[in-house]
Amino acid sequence: MKLKTIAIISASIMALLIVIFVLSKDKTEENKTLYFSFPMEGALFPKDFTAPTFYWEDKKGANSWEITVNVLGKKELIKKTSSDNQWKPSKEEWDLMKKKSQFRNIELLVRRKQNDQPDNSEIGKLKIKISTDEVAAPIVYRQIPLPFSYAEANIDKTSYSIIDMTSPEPFYNVLGSFKVCGNCHSFSADGNSIALDFDAVSRDKGGYFIANVIPETQFNRNNYISWSKMTNRNTFGLLSRISWNGRYVATTVKDRVVSKKVDGLQSLPYSQLFFPVNGVIAIYDTLTKEVKELPGANDPNFVQSNAVWTPDDKYIIFARAKALPFPKNEKTYDCFVRDETLINNYLQEKEELKFDLYIVPFNDGKGGEAKPIKGASGNGKSNYFPTVSPDGKWLVFCQASNFMMLRPDSRLYILPIEGGKAKKLECNFQDMNSWHAWSPNGKWLVYVSKALDIYTDMYLTHIDEKGNASTPVLIENAKRQNCAINYPEFINKKTDYQFTMNYSYVNIMDIEDAISAGKREEAEAMLEKYISQKIEMPVEFHEVGRMKELLGHKDEAKQYYQKAVEMDKEFSKKE
Repeated sequence: MKLKTIAIISASIMALLIVIFVLSKDKTEENKTLYFSFPMEGALFPKDFTAPTFYWEDKKGANSWEITVNVLGKKELIKKTSSDNQWKPSKEEWDLMKKKSQFRNIELLVRRKQNDQPDNSEIGKLKIKISTDEVAAPIVYRQIPLPFSYAEANIDKTSYSIIDMTSPEPFYNVLGSFKVCGNCHSFSADGNSIALDFDAVSRDKGGYFIANVIPETQFNRNNYISWSKMTNRNTFGLLSRISWNGRYVATTVKDRVVSKKVDGLQSLPYSQLFFPVNGVIAIYDTLTKEVKELPGANDPNFVQSNAVWTPDDKYIIFARAKALPFPKNEKTYDCFVRDETLINNYLQEKEELKFDLYIVPFNDGKGGEAKPIKGASGNGKSNYFPTVSPDGKWLVFCQASNFMMLRPDSRLYILPIEGGKAKKLECNFQDMNSWHAWSPNGKWLVYVSKALDIYTDMYLTHIDEKGNASTPVLIENAKRQNCAINYPEFINKKTDYQFTMNYSYVNIMDIEDAISAGKREEAEAMLEKYISQKIEMPVEFHEVGRMKELLGHKDEAKQYYQKAVEMDKEFSKKE
């Protein structure tokens, strides 16, 4: 990985690592002029992980360095010379290091070379280790440019990718260049079903797809559902998640959010404030095609969101906080808080909102009494993003001072699923730790952090039988330049599994683009397909009317406009 071509780790980032990874360095190292900057001291790599890149800092400078690798009972297993301050073992060298170390410490030494000879006056040292546990599955995740205002205006620059951590090859794009906002995705335990949140912009923020994972996975009218249409009101369907057995989806309906994009260079790392203030948990059954609120998690006095399933699908864990009352002059079906003064107060944290984690029986959709989880509630903090280990033993969640999503002070905590004393995981960095997911074998946790730069990177940490986290490792070659990573999810497939996702659902923007390009016949065909996708909402009828008008069908346009007004008089102002 070349420093000048890959934005993941640049020379400036390496300097930043000195500060960020100070927790891994003892006081005696602070005065050194030659030291390893990456990986971190004591980093634990999965047994099947590809060779990492080793970086070092040299404040005195040199033209070349000698790197030696020592393992149990074998000094100088490998000796190399590098003209750059980095070294990446070949596959053969990395395999040798893994084999000869017998899962014990691997020591790396770096020396300056003077007159072609190693200088022993100062030696940089690093110890790492290989785990006996494999990661054994690839990760699917989203890449999005920053700031969010730019991402929203350039939706086609967002993509979904898959990465095989056992291979030196970079990520593979599963889906890109789509024109709608794609958000959370989740997989069934067997990796055979995917559920994905795909908004349809102004048309429907509640768009959602549930599809079979095949080499060419299709998102089309046959596997599209709309939370808005199914609940007869505008809704996001925030933070939805498919059950482990793939039959159900837990979602948030009747939701309303605080959403504020923040521009400017200083705000680039955290360029959006976004969290729900209203909402209830509902369950969609893929067999009956019905969505029903879940008793115990549908109290309108609270915002209930961010629901996840226990591995046996018998319980649902969700985040809960006091709901924000609807003002009398505000539409109760509006998905957004419109009070700018209130929004700015949230932005400055003059107004607070702290979530607690609750657990409720699923009970075949009948629900039950929701109970707070001890250690993840009533602690004066905001607790959110729960994830349960595949064996049902551990609960890992985020904790921050306030709100949910994209919090600078977000830290990962772990506690037994039955509740207890929460422990801050040892893998936390200084800047945002979030969007975490368990590997299918329950041995590893992937998460993202802004430790390296203003964007996010993915890390892996090992969770042992006592709930301890290992020193994390960076997943290299995982992102495009100037993109943040979020929503990482393991898919229970072989590590080299690849598939593509094809979004063939027609949106108004597709039709507008065709009209603008003078492709009238194509636009006419797409409009008919759009109508055949079962339009039901007033905004849909209005948009069809607008397209008909652009295509010169004024009489037909008038009929669609009229239908929109009959359904919602607000549309009389838009004609």
